[in-house]
Amino acid sequence: MKKRVDIKEILKILEGYYSMPMMAETYTGNPYKSLVSCILSLRTRDEITFPIAEKLFEIADTPQSIAKMPYDKLCGIIKSINYYKTKAENIQIISKALIDRYNGEVPDNMDELLKFRGVGRKTANIVLSIGFGKPAIAVDTHVHRISNRLGYVKTKTPDETELELRKKLPQKYWREINRLFVVHGKNTCKPITPLCSTCPVINHCNQVGVNKDY
Repeated sequence: MKKRVDIKEILKILEGYYSMPMMAETYTGNPYKSLVSCILSLRTRDEITFPIAEKLFEIADTPQSIAKMPYDKLCGIIKSINYYKTKAENIQIISKALIDRYNGEVPDNMDELLKFRGVGRKTANIVLSIGFGKPAIAVDTHVHRISNRLGYVKTKTPDETELELRKKLPQKYWREINRLFVVHGKNTCKPITPLCSTCPVINHCNQVGVNKDY
């Protein structure tokens, strides 16, 4: 018999179990740093990304300063990050677009954010949530996987998961589900061979012991 998925209780348990903040939360209230740090973090672990983002922001932390930075210098600063050349190019293109079209300010709506090169829905939602404090659901592979494993949604892609979560998840939990599911996905509910024996929400899961990625 399918277990009832008490998302409120699940998030409460995870909040007490983990104490690891998202890298992006460091830049709460700063849309530009949130945006740049998210771009840097794509396909790169936070442990690697955060020190490099901090190093970059010590040198340049505005669209104007990063746009005028020599491309080779920017690449040199972030070269330890995966796909650093593409990310450096994207960050500079975005920075110049912010100056030319938005008076140097990051726009605070999804449609405008998605116009930027290299920005998808997950990044846009993190910027809206962390940078602007707006209700938004950032769905990456962890949020998608765990939402399905728990049985809270039944979807095939992260975009579908976002739409379903927006329908059924109370808005007051929109911002925290990403933070908690990401850390849970990295440490316990892993894509392959999840650590069910140590999972703090195992009693709420509808796919105990599943060995399948979503």
